[in-house]
Amino acid sequence: MAGSMLEVSIDISPAGKALEDLIERLGDLTTPLNDIAEYLHQSTDDRFRQQVAPDGSPWAPLAPSTLTRKKGGRILRDKGTLQDTLRHNVSDNELTFGTDRPYGAIHQFGGKIEHAARSQRIYFRQGKDGSVGNRFVKKSKSNFAQWATRGAHDSEIKARPYLGLSSEDDIEILAIIQDYLVKSIAE
Repeated sequence: MAGSMLEVSIDISPAGKALEDLIERLGDLTTPLNDIAEYLHQSTDDRFRQQVAPDGSPWAPLAPSTLTRKKGGRILRDKGTLQDTLRHNVSDNELTFGTDRPYGAIHQFGGKIEHAARSQRIYFRQGKDGSVGNRFVKKSKSNFAQWATRGAHDSEIKARPYLGLSSEDDIEILAIIQDYLVKSIAE
């Protein structure tokens, strides 16, 4: 995927050790990993609402130029597209969680976007008195057009991490795994 993904895999953390135990008992972690993925969806949705990183730090504020053209001050939620494209994939004993949107990575990690120079015809509505409005309109509603050119330029996007595990996430994931461990012992 070209977007930004979080991979939850076995490691040396308490959750990783518990997953190793669970693999030994169950062999297949598809069901527990799907439960963990469902939890990650809820946790990440909460972070989007709170506009915070997994470590609890607030996301970088929007640039003044972004605020002037954006309705409302919600960060990463202009239309909710990024949040709505979060998906998970469980295969074998691995869980991946994230988005396939190309802009997902730039929001997660930050970086520079290089824009090429371009020209475009823009359309306006001209009043009967000859004055031209300052709002763009569709070509079909226009009676005045002109060419506009913008030179090459760069945009700096600040990192606004939305993927990752908080300490609360670690605790909840460990609880999910422990529930399956208890069930496997009882069976």
